[in-house]
Amino acid sequence: MSGLKINIDVSALASHFKDFMQEAKEDLEKGVANLAAITHAKVAELAASELKSTNKIFSDNLGFEEISSGVWVVSIDEEALFIEDGIEANMDMKPGLLKNATKTSKDGHRYRVIPFEHSKGPSQMTPASQHLVSILKEKLKQHKVPFKKIEKNADGSPKVGKLHSLDLGGPIPGKGNTPGLKGVSIYQTVTKTGNIRRDIMTFRTVSGGPASSGKFIHPGLTPKHFLDRAAEWAQNEWEQSILPEILSKYK
Repeated sequence: MSGLKINIDVSALASHFKDFMQEAKEDLEKGVANLAAITHAKVAELAASELKSTNKIFSDNLGFEEISSGVWVVSIDEEALFIEDGIEANMDMKPGLLKNATKTSKDGHRYRVIPFEHSKGPSQMTPASQHLVSILKEKLKQHKVPFKKIEKNADGSPKVGKLHSLDLGGPIPGKGNTPGLKGVSIYQTVTKTGNIRRDIMTFRTVSGGPASSGKFIHPGLTPKHFLDRAAEWAQNEWEQSILPEILSKYK
């Protein structure tokens, strides 16, 4: 986890007000809490304006809390740190992907099956994924298979289970050797609320053996440094707005 700590010595500031010290301390503590809340909102605002496919991951892992009296932390959990800190170009992703792998091949190498969902909304996809989905839609149309529309039985009831398994070709990503739309599987399932969910998936295997050599290499991701940028903004907000407003009460 990475965090931006907002730590303002409220007691030291309040001591200057003598007869009104307790009241001033309470006002200052409220001011610090307000600063933490708007700083958290500022980080979320920056992310929403600059992120697309990764915004949900970032927002789900962004939080803030008071860790002790007057000390607040705006934090980003480990799952979203790659957005904040960036990813080095040509980084091998296999060690991270295989970290929790539980299966072992006959030749002794750990492996894991990675699912890729192609039915998410455009805002949750990278430009490359969106391009692949546009090809997928055309290929499904040729096979007379709907992309989003729920497929039904002759009696009008929704079909459930694995409905299609198709090899649709498509571009080969990165240094791989498998077309992006090879092995497309389409499922319909009943959710807990009784609705029908339609998923379009492909599955790829990552291994610690030579079969995955040169694959699952990340092209790199520029760090966003939302916390650093919000820290500078918060400092200015405290000095130019929040603190002067509190002090004006005790003139």
